[in-house]
Amino acid sequence: MHCGYHLTTSIVAPPLLSLPYAFTFLGWTAGILSLVIGALVTFYSYNLISRVLEHHAQMGMRQLRFRDMARDILGTSCAHFICQLFILLYELY
Repeated sequence: MHCGYHLTTSIVAPPLLSLPYAFTFLGWTAGILSLVIGALVTFYSYNLISRVLEHHAQMGMRQLRFRDMARDILGTSCAHFICQLFILLYELY
């Protein structure tokens, strides 16, 4: 639930601020179509992450944060460095 919340807010919230600007260039038809495509991509990625989390929970390795998921995917030594790198890049952007 926690990962899904962060995924949804990070993908959906920033583009909502630029919707009026995008609609002026795209028009109503292309604007609504791109909005629907973005919603479908968000739903699909949330669905994939929830399936992975459920699978790991059934195996007894419950993941509560993205950091836990990165540790399982990348290993303990590399996960901390890559997570810190992404946080730094996000802050610089």
